[in-house]
Amino acid sequence: MKNLKDIMAVVTAPEFRPGLLEDNKRSVSYYNDYLGFGDLKRILAANEDMTPAEVFRLCDVFFTEDRIQSVVAEEQRCADRNPFYGSSFQPIGGEFFGGMVLASTDQFTAMLLALDGFEIDLAKQRYGERRTLTFGGQETYLKFFRAHEFPLQSWKIPTFGDDDDLHTLDLRFEEGDRFDCKAGESLHFKANESFEYSAKAGSHALVLQIQMYRGGMPMALEFDFDTRRMVGASSPAQEPTRLQMLATAMRLFGRQDSCDQLERLLEHPSHYVRWHTMREYLGLNLERAWPHLERMRDQDPQAAVRRAAQRTIEMLSEEMPAIAAE
Repeated sequence: MKNLKDIMAVVTAPEFRPGLLEDNKRSVSYYNDYLGFGDLKRILAANEDMTPAEVFRLCDVFFTEDRIQSVVAEEQRCADRNPFYGSSFQPIGGEFFGGMVLASTDQFTAMLLALDGFEIDLAKQRYGERRTLTFGGQETYLKFFRAHEFPLQSWKIPTFGDDDDLHTLDLRFEEGDRFDCKAGESLHFKANESFEYSAKAGSHALVLQIQMYRGGMPMALEFDFDTRRMVGASSPAQEPTRLQMLATAMRLFGRQDSCDQLERLLEHPSHYVRWHTMREYLGLNLERAWPHLERMRDQDPQAAVRRAAQRTIEMLSEEMPAIAAE
């Protein structure tokens, strides 16, 4: 199809929509019934509390090279029949990879990624002089189906808890093992480990990457690569992030009827959720939130939260002396 006229001729044809729907329906049935994705989904739904090791074993057995080849072949057949075909799998992409999500739950995401060494090298050059290294705080599993001259460097940091004060820990990362990845090999990285591809032009890989979302470290950390000092921290998983977004939404929409729910979030195990909720609660209902802010200053197990609560009280006490005096 060379121009808009050709495209419109295709999409307005009477058989276009039924044919597209039939292609999608047929591929979904093929994946779920013939390739076993339906069984995989049922197993995952019935076992929501699997450990990372159990998830990795299940996916290692299920995602064989033959099954991956069948998925790729089916996607190619569907695209050849209809250039407007919409895949059953969510497409993903980044600076140096492209791929699709093969399976995703609240526990983990399994992705098939095609990696290109030239793009990896180019992406590193874009960073300039300042490089950073991120520890996502979750366990990761890699299974290589194809790999050509594809080295990988790992790094690690000491483990820590949600109540530890990062301000005083002075965490720094250390160099871990280096791997020359080969087809058929698999790697398992713990929550306190990170890895970086060091491939160059001419190298490439096809890899299954499984990223856990539960357990792991209480925070994701970013380090300056040269000094090895920590320069940033954030929530490590989807659940805490979504709860923070929920607290923000309650404040933005002025939902005074959400105070009880916000107060429950003030007891969340993640200090990120507790403090973010407190900030939003203060914006929603300052008077009702004030006693909880004082309690947080005195009793929260995380030192950074206690310090933030104290600074907030000092700041608001100057502007709201009546509330501070109650």
